[in-house]
Amino acid sequence: RDWLYLGITIASYVIAIIAGVYARNKAKINKATTAGKALDVVGQLATYAVHEAEHTGMGNEQKREFASQVIVQGLNYLGIKNVTANVINGAIEKAVNAMHLANMEDSDEITVAPVPDNEILKPTDQLTAPENQPQGDVNNG
Repeated sequence: RDWLYLGITIASYVIAIIAGVYARNKAKINKATTAGKALDVVGQLATYAVHEAEHTGMGNEQKREFASQVIVQGLNYLGIKNVTANVINGAIEKAVNAMHLANMEDSDEITVAPVPDNEILKPTDQLTAPENQPQGDVNNG
């Protein structure tokens, strides 16, 4: 019976310590998860903005400015503040690269150059016995 009370007491102390550590670091945890969510939102907005800017017929710098304005408007609508211009520009670059890569995979622009026969690796038979070793059972040899 004493062991049971001792176990309950120790478990209570452990739970209290864990709760204290969590309460102390709660602001840091919430800040990290909020920042991650904000970056995800910026990335999604950048994807939408880049695809929309692609169909406007503007020059590259104008498309970038258009996409940046769309992202800032979306962030303001969602109530996300203090996102730096570098984060927005990085998200735009990432979205542009992803869009170009996806478009390249869908198009016939991908070509494969022929490989000369002397550069093609040939499979080797690894099960043949070496020529200078006697054949036979290892244990009886």
